[in-house]
Amino acid sequence: MAGQDTIMKALTRSLSDGALDVLGVFNVELAEPMPTELPANTLRIDKAWRMQDGRVFHLEFQSSRETTLHRFLEYDARLARQHLTQIRTVVLYHAETSNAPSELDIGTAIYRVENVFLSQMDGDRALDEVSQHLKMRQWEPKDRLRLALALNMRVQDMSVTLNRVLELVSVVPDETEKDLVVSAIAALGDHSFSDQQRAHLRRELRKMSKIAEELYQEGRQEGRQEGEHIRAVTMARKMLLAGVPVPKVVEFTDLPLEEVQKLKEDLH
Repeated sequence: MAGQDTIMKALTRSLSDGALDVLGVFNVELAEPMPTELPANTLRIDKAWRMQDGRVFHLEFQSSRETTLHRFLEYDARLARQHLTQIRTVVLYHAETSNAPSELDIGTAIYRVENVFLSQMDGDRALDEVSQHLKMRQWEPKDRLRLALALNMRVQDMSVTLNRVLELVSVVPDETEKDLVVSAIAALGDHSFSDQQRAHLRRELRKMSKIAEELYQEGRQEGRQEGEHIRAVTMARKMLLAGVPVPKVVEFTDLPLEEVQKLKEDLH
């Protein structure tokens, strides 16, 4: 979809040029976004890119602690099989999570991810650096993520910091860089907010950046589509439990044949 393409293209640039260094994730240069729906029964990962060195960069967002890495292992096994390359997975933890497993030993292989805990980073200090760089006209790619993710880091006062983030975004002098910051906030930066805070943030960003309206419009459309899919899956399960044949369930719900078959397998 057009809006999703826009945000992914902008996010590709937002996370490049060493911007991810601020999170301790080094040597990542993204080349192009990749599909997030994996083959077989439908699985949707958060974000994935082809990197300039040919590997895949897989980014997951978590607002709560992942107790086991089996889910991410399944994602990456499918990514590796589909693209026949190495996968680098970073799990970005929002909210209060401060520890999570980074390794899974399944006997035949050891699977590892890189965890980034935003709650262990100082958001107020990050914004101090952004403010200083703006005053000295020394803006750098890492400032995109300092500004986009500060409210998911450790801060003294969420309301004060939210206003400060909006103030700093408004004075980013380069319109392209401002759009990249807004794109990063839209994709990464509001996971820990209340509905009221999120609505305020989006309303203010729309005043500052033309890209914001397109990004948030697409988010609303995606949310509606996700809700429709959930309802279709719920209906499909009920029909399968009632003994309705798979082809009829596919015809009635418009779900892919493979997904309905997998739903049937999971019920038995």
